[in-house]
Amino acid sequence: MSLYFTVIEKLPRTPAKFHYLFNLRDLSRVYEGLLQSSVDKFSTKDKFIRLWRNESMRVFCDRLVDDTDKDLIADSVIMDIIKEYFKDVEESVCLDSCLFGDYRMANPTDDEAEDPRLYEDLGDFTIIGEKLNAMLTEYGYENKAMDLVLFNDALGHVTKIHRIIRFPKGCALLVGFGGSGKQSLTRLATFTAGYDIFGISLVRGYKETDFRLDL
Repeated sequence: MSLYFTVIEKLPRTPAKFHYLFNLRDLSRVYEGLLQSSVDKFSTKDKFIRLWRNESMRVFCDRLVDDTDKDLIADSVIMDIIKEYFKDVEESVCLDSCLFGDYRMANPTDDEAEDPRLYEDLGDFTIIGEKLNAMLTEYGYENKAMDLVLFNDALGHVTKIHRIIRFPKGCALLVGFGGSGKQSLTRLATFTAGYDIFGISLVRGYKETDFRLDL
């Protein structure tokens, strides 16, 4: 709760940051992430607190628009809570990179493959880079190939998008310059999750009734 109230106090809504609307639903989303844990993957205190750190960063930090706000929450508020209440596991909890997901065993092209989909700490960028590059190759076998270079930021974005669409009623608004890879990374995340993707095609005369029909 201290994290929630600090976010409310330190990051008020402004004309330039009109979407800084935080409420108790955000706190429930953190707990929703914690409930994805299993005893197989989170058997120790430090692993579970590290999961809490990740979920807090995803729910709050991913909605912030500049590095100053992100550093305030991720490097100040969250770290202060860990130092105050979980000093004994601080070192392992605060290790970067903080990447969680359930796609380590994903194999969407094999309907009979074992796919436990256990939410877990995925390790560093090297590990997820190998997996997601393999998924990108698999995607090209069944769809139009995407010529992507999965550098660390791209790997992180795919992991975040995948996490959102795997959660019940997950939704996101991806903001960025045209051609920055929002659609391509979403296609890769969707394929990795084993889902089909549907996009709205805007044509002349497209109205609200057409939008509702698409939905």
